[in-house]
Amino acid sequence: MAPATLSGGIDMTVTEIASAHPMKPPQAEVLPSIRILLVLPTYFPESYGGAEQQTRRFARMLVERGVSATILAPRLSHSTPKRSAIDGVPIERLRLRAAPNLGGRHMLSFLSWCVQVVIWMLRRRDEFDVVHIIHSRLHAVPAALAGALLRKPVLAKLGRGGRCFDLDVVREKKIIGRWASALIKRHVTAFIANSRQIAGDLKRHGIGADRIHMIPNGIDLPRKPRREPNADGSRRFICLGRLDPEKCLEHMIDAFAALPADAKAQLTILGDGQCRAALEEQSARLCLSGKVTFAGAVEDVFPFLWKADFYLSTSVSEGMSNALLEAMSCGVVPIITDVSGASDIVEHERSGFLARSHVEYSRLLLRALGLSEAERNAMARRAVQTVAARFSMESVATRQMSLFATLMQKDRHASAHVPAKVR
Repeated sequence: MAPATLSGGIDMTVTEIASAHPMKPPQAEVLPSIRILLVLPTYFPESYGGAEQQTRRFARMLVERGVSATILAPRLSHSTPKRSAIDGVPIERLRLRAAPNLGGRHMLSFLSWCVQVVIWMLRRRDEFDVVHIIHSRLHAVPAALAGALLRKPVLAKLGRGGRCFDLDVVREKKIIGRWASALIKRHVTAFIANSRQIAGDLKRHGIGADRIHMIPNGIDLPRKPRREPNADGSRRFICLGRLDPEKCLEHMIDAFAALPADAKAQLTILGDGQCRAALEEQSARLCLSGKVTFAGAVEDVFPFLWKADFYLSTSVSEGMSNALLEAMSCGVVPIITDVSGASDIVEHERSGFLARSHVEYSRLLLRALGLSEAERNAMARRAVQTVAARFSMESVATRQMSLFATLMQKDRHASAHVPAKVR
């Protein structure tokens, strides 16, 4: 097998990468007849966030393994088809004016979603075996309730830990918050935590350890794990994701502006969002127009990652960042804030840098610029090894399929012991 190459002469075969962490994914019990209903608050083409990307990869992997998957999501635009398919996975959409996980002034959309989801699931009860909810925000309420009524296993994957933990956000909603949070906790059979922070948050909410399953996010490993050399000797930084308030990119731009005037550093920001105009104005005000580029949203981030040295994130709220995993899989060394999921992936000063404050973040940027090429490449190698060994979508899908099998076996065992009159 030809070796994969990181610039600077670091060669690795896929076998060498895997042997660095000799952990084998658990073998799933293959159930060819299993049918999964995936419930999301948004989906392609109306949203391109990390949850949507993770779901798309996961659903595609399920189909490749002979498992049936159907996606149930809102339809917010008249131009979005009511029924369609992506990667061979059917998508069913329910018409709404706003996303169902918002509440507040969008409460009517949430109520409409509740009615439509319950009716849809009751009518199509014979078409799915397990309900898999992506994130435990308000949109999870009707799916959890209908799944419980139908006596089907309900699995919920949490989206964020810490400051914006899903169940905390739900509980803080006016009028219905405490009721909705309690309903989710009561009727969800099992929860997936993709970070230690999220697992701790679930325990804080009284969820027993037997209902918490630690399964990380997964990515499709790139075919060519190599970094293109930079001819001018400059360091190329990259940031990718939604340009929304919780990402705190204003701190990233401030830190970049604080670098020495003669620093050979370029920052490319991929993504779009409500903060883009303000961030562009900030960048121009700090005279960074020649050093910071806003490239907008792109469908394929890998051509940009192959050219980057360091991945930046100043987010204050994450679950487990898909962008971080993608960057590390390409040997791009992360410099990120120490939020949920970060320390589960990055080993500080070995495969990347973790900042506990925005002041410390500026110091770490300077430190990254001072790394020799050999030092940076050593960190890059460890980053690639970490992702290849622990976060491939293949291994993650295997673990989730094993969980599906376990939940279905428990459900069948419980049903077999329910008296006929109760059924």
